Amino acid sequence: MIRYILIALSLGTSQIFADSNYSKEVENFAEELVYTQYQQSFELTGEQKLYIKAIPLSERLNLVECSEPLQGHIVGDKIKRKTTIKVSCEGDTPWDTYLRVKVQTLIPLIISSHSLNKGEMLNDNNIERIYKAKSKVRGSTFSNTTALTGVRLKRNISSKKNIRHKDICYVCEDDKVTITANKNGLVIKASGIALTDGNIGSTVRVKNSRTQRVVVGTVYALKEVHVTF
Repeated sequence: MIRYILIALSLGTSQIFADSNYSKEVENFAEELVYTQYQQSFELTGEQKLYIKAIPLSERLNLVECSEPLQGHIVGDKIKRKTTIKVSCEGDTPWDTYLRVKVQTLIPLIISSHSLNKGEMLNDNNIERIYKAKSKVRGSTFSNTTALTGVRLKRNISSKKNIRHKDICYVCEDDKVTITANKNGLVIKASGIALTDGNIGSTVRVKNSRTQRVVVGTVYALKEVHVTF
């Protein structure tokens, strides 16, 4: 089921409407119209959410509360980031008005809770999960804190900034790592020291602590490197 965020605005008392909540009712009607159309046309994936917010009606409007159910349609029949809606009253005192509705797809994103320094280890105390408009997210980011717990930063990060792949290392230079080698079906593990930084799936150089031999392996977990012979 699509998750939906409906933003209702409180405008306070106004002499423009006979009912002080009527402006909100018209805006909610437009938001529901967009939501219904979105369900019919699009599908959210994973943990995405839908953010819909009507831009408040002008206080200069003098709309009479409609005696019939409101009618409306999307101008151009296309949902955009700012979608124009025509709302009509066909009651005793008919009227038409237009308003715009903001539509955004939100995605989960991990950000810094406060300013962080290079080399600092990430945990639940210094990172947090928020939702942000997909169109405003750049680069390769993370969607859950578990994937970053214990990972170290390669650079300073200011407060409330996205944590990106290029900002961190699962294996950092001088880390003590576990080297796992698979030779003819036999799994061998050894301790080593990382000579380069790397993230999951990338290659790093490590030195076997016992033999002092330098090998190249693939990072497959936090401080773990897989070597194939």
